[in-house]
Amino acid sequence: MKTKIFILCLFIAPYCAAQNWTKPLNISNMEGLNNQPDMTVDQNGTFHCVWAHKIVENFWKIYYSQSSNEGLTWSVPDDISLNTEKWVSDPHIVCDSENNLYLTYDYDVGNYLESLVYYKKFDGISWSDPIVVSEGMPESHANKLVIDNNDRVYCFWYRSINNGTTFYRYLQNGVWSDYYIPYNNNDYFAFINCTVDSSNNLHWIGAHHYEGQTAYDIKPVYFYYNYENDLWSEIVEFGERYSWYGFDIDLDTSYLPHLLWQEFTNDSIPPNDGTFYAYNNGTSWTTPELIVEDPKNQQIIIDTYNNPNIFDTEKSDDGQKIIFYYFLDNFWNGYIIDETPNAFFNLKTVKYNNKIFLFYSKSLMADEGQIFYSKMDIITNNIEITTSFNKFKLFPNPFTIKLTIVFEMKSNKDFQLKIYTIQGKLINTLINENKSLDKHEIIWDGKDQNGKEVTPGLYLVRLQSGRNILTRSVILVQ
Repeated sequence: MKTKIFILCLFIAPYCAAQNWTKPLNISNMEGLNNQPDMTVDQNGTFHCVWAHKIVENFWKIYYSQSSNEGLTWSVPDDISLNTEKWVSDPHIVCDSENNLYLTYDYDVGNYLESLVYYKKFDGISWSDPIVVSEGMPESHANKLVIDNNDRVYCFWYRSINNGTTFYRYLQNGVWSDYYIPYNNNDYFAFINCTVDSSNNLHWIGAHHYEGQTAYDIKPVYFYYNYENDLWSEIVEFGERYSWYGFDIDLDTSYLPHLLWQEFTNDSIPPNDGTFYAYNNGTSWTTPELIVEDPKNQQIIIDTYNNPNIFDTEKSDDGQKIIFYYFLDNFWNGYIIDETPNAFFNLKTVKYNNKIFLFYSKSLMADEGQIFYSKMDIITNNIEITTSFNKFKLFPNPFTIKLTIVFEMKSNKDFQLKIYTIQGKLINTLINENKSLDKHEIIWDGKDQNGKEVTPGLYLVRLQSGRNILTRSVILVQ
C-alpha cells in the first residue's frame, strides 16, 4: 500500500519535482542475493523495510531493517522469519495506528504444491510466532498485504484452482475472518497491487482473462472493494494485447485511480512491450497512453500536486537503467536514477512527508544482489524544472529511406543520440559530442554503425544528456 498525503490541487499542475534524486544507498549490505523489498512507515516516521535473502538453493529467509531518519542510516539487518529450512519469499509489511507491524510471506515456495502464506506481528518488542493464514489451502502464494484506516489488515493470496483464483481474509481486533473469494467463477484472476482511500475502499489493479481464454488473453483490470456495502465492483478491462508484469495503481487527491502496466505493443515474435498509463478523470477513463517501449518493473506515484511519477527499468547497450518519467512541455521526460551492467528487480515506491522513496534490488554480479533506495523531494510548483532538451520529434514514422530527428538544446552539454533494437542492442551512434544551444536536425539512413542496412522492424531512438533521457520508437518498413 502506498502511504498518502493529501493536498487539494488542480490536475495536472505544472510539473515541479526537480531531478534531485539522492545517490542510491545500499541498505542490505549482505553477501549473496537479496531481493523483493517492501517497506512501510510508522506513525513516528520510522521506515521499516523487509526483503528475501538467499542462503542456499531452496533455502531463503526474510530480513528486516529500520531507519529513523528517512533512510539516511539503517539498522543491522535482522532475520525475522527464523526458519531453519524451506524457501520463503515475497515479504510484505504494513503498520497500524499504534505502530504494530504486520508481515506476510510465502512459505515453502520451492515445493509449489505445498506452499502456504504465513503471518507474523511485531508489537514493538518482539515478533510473534508464525501463523498460517492460508491454512488448509496448499498451493497458496503471491500474497498481498493491505491495511485500511481502521487498522483492518487484509491478506490476499493466489491459488491455481478454477483457472487461477484469489482468496483473502482480514484481521480485525486480533481475530482472523473466514476465507473469502471476491470473484468466485472460472475466470483467471490475480490481484496485483492495491491502494486505500479515505473511506477504506480498496482500489486494485489485477491480471484477468475469461474462462475459455489462455494466458495470452490476460489483460489488466481495475476493480474495487466497497467497504461500507461489503461488495466487490464489476471489473474494468484495459489493453489490447497480452499483459502480465508491471501492474501498479495509485490515487490522486480526489481519490481517482491512476493505472500503470506493461503490455505487448505488437504481434511480432518475439513481441515488444511498453509502459502504458491511464486514469479516471471523474467521468470516464482516459485512452491508455504509451509512455516508452521495452520496459519492465513499472511503478507509479501520484504526488501531492496530482502529477504522475512513473518508474521502470530499461535495457541499454551496457546493462540496465532505472528511469523516472515526468510530464513536462507536453511530453514525457526521463531521468536516470541508477544503472548497472547487470539487472534491477522488484521496484517499490512510497510517498511520505512530501517525498517519493524508491526501493529496489540491484544485481551486482551473478547470484548477488543488494537492496538500494533513493528519494526525491516534491518541490512546490513555483520552481521551474530544468531539462537539457525539448521538442524531440521523429518523422516520418514509419519511414522507408531516412528518418529525420529534430530536437532543441537548452544547455551546452555532452549529448548522445543512439539507435537500439527493441532487445536493447546498440545499432548506431548518431551523436556523441557537445552540442550548442540551438535546434538540431539529424538524419538516420536506416544503417548500422558499419554502414550496413538494418532489417525492417521496430527500433528505439534514445537521446541522452547526463541523466536526462528521452526514448521514442520508430518503424522501418521496406
